[in-house]
Amino acid sequence: MKTKKIIKASISTLLMTICLAGLARAADIKTQPEAISVAAQQRTLTQVMMKNYLFSALGVRSRNADEQLAEATQQFTSQQQQLAEFVADEGVQQQLARMSQSWPAVQQQFQRKPDKLRFKELYADNETLLTEADSTLKKVVQAKPDVRAQPLSLLGQQELLCQRLVVLYAMTAWGVASEADSSYETITSELHENMALLQKLPQNTAEINEQLQQLNQALERTLQVSKARPGALLPALVDRSVVKVVMQLEQLQSDYRSLAGA
Repeated sequence: MKTKKIIKASISTLLMTICLAGLARAADIKTQPEAISVAAQQRTLTQVMMKNYLFSALGVRSRNADEQLAEATQQFTSQQQQLAEFVADEGVQQQLARMSQSWPAVQQQFQRKPDKLRFKELYADNETLLTEADSTLKKVVQAKPDVRAQPLSLLGQQELLCQRLVVLYAMTAWGVASEADSSYETITSELHENMALLQKLPQNTAEINEQLQQLNQALERTLQVSKARPGALLPALVDRSVVKVVMQLEQLQSDYRSLAGA
């Protein structure tokens, strides 16, 4: 039984490492679709950092959570620089400057030991950073309007929502859910709406449609897992399911970027 737990933990760690490695590779921006993907990842990283902060607080895979948090903060800083170097649009540069002013304070709080007394401030500051990252994404898309940007934006939104789902359950387990700005019902509704939009995109190929069907099934399984009895272990179970969904989302992003470059 103990061996099985160790194997499951190792697999989960490997999956999360692969996902973060995917973020690192995507940060080498060469095209507008890649810039959109990276800007979307910046939003998601705000939730990845919060998730790992909460996992550390809960003592759930705490050592791995600390490592993933450190990697995510480094990645956030790196991708900010990558975006600043690639995108010449003045509006994007101004928005990136705003994020660069907000980020050091949030980063410093993430580097501290988890503390419930300071959590309200951290959560508020991180939500502000998320709002700024969302504005940056919109400005990146607007800088070079292209209908091919829609699937990348939608997939990025799905990844963000999945991570917010894990954060919500981790906050509940730690007893700080009262600070949350979102709910399970809201997240579920948005996931379903975005999934419907993705499945109706005119540029979808037969292969992409099949992948979207598989993604939809994986999302439904994740939502079913999240309906389990609340407790300290539930966030980890939901996260394990979300990590698998994220890998499918990243593959679809790669396929849509290939279509955009064709």
